[in-house]
Amino acid sequence: MSHHGLLGLLMMGLFFLTPVAVAAIPQDNPEEMVRALSEELIAKINEQRMELEAHPEKVRAFADRYVLPYVDTAKMARYVMGKYWRTATDAQKTAFTQAFSDMLIHSYSKNLLKLQIDKVVVKPAREVKKGVVTVASVVTQSDGNKTDVVYRAYLNRKTQQWMLYDISVEGISMLLNYRKSYGSEISKKGLEQVITEMVAKNTLTPNRV
Repeated sequence: MSHHGLLGLLMMGLFFLTPVAVAAIPQDNPEEMVRALSEELIAKINEQRMELEAHPEKVRAFADRYVLPYVDTAKMARYVMGKYWRTATDAQKTAFTQAFSDMLIHSYSKNLLKLQIDKVVVKPAREVKKGVVTVASVVTQSDGNKTDVVYRAYLNRKTQQWMLYDISVEGISMLLNYRKSYGSEISKKGLEQVITEMVAKNTLTPNRV
């Protein structure tokens, strides 16, 4: 996996790691949400790095409990399936969404401890359209390298809370990459086979780092 790919996984994976800070993270302002998450979670991952490396199963436990308030994996799964979502059965939609969420968690568990981040500077949110914004940030690693990371968030009209649904690292969208990859696989093998393979892969190494 590329350097930028690891950074992208780490920045999304940071949302898995803090039972202490969750209650204090605001979701009424996307800029403040990203800033608060970034600052608190980088501190937490640095504090807990050795423990999480020794006990990778804890990352999954944190993810199950704390990622859902901030990242809309169901919206991500719908986008990734693209045109195939319209023809999928309800059971297939549910199965793909669950398998996709599990895959993300497994990927983060494998990669989020590999990079050292010193700080994140968050810029003002920019409205893309009503209820959708991007929040740009600059990530500085311990070796001095700086990387542009942009979060995408939308306002859930029912809850009036902002939810994250994509991240771009140096202009490369994680969500778009997944859409291309899974779209190709579904086209070749069919949705049912792709779901079966995703579930099998997730089950094979559920907690490894």
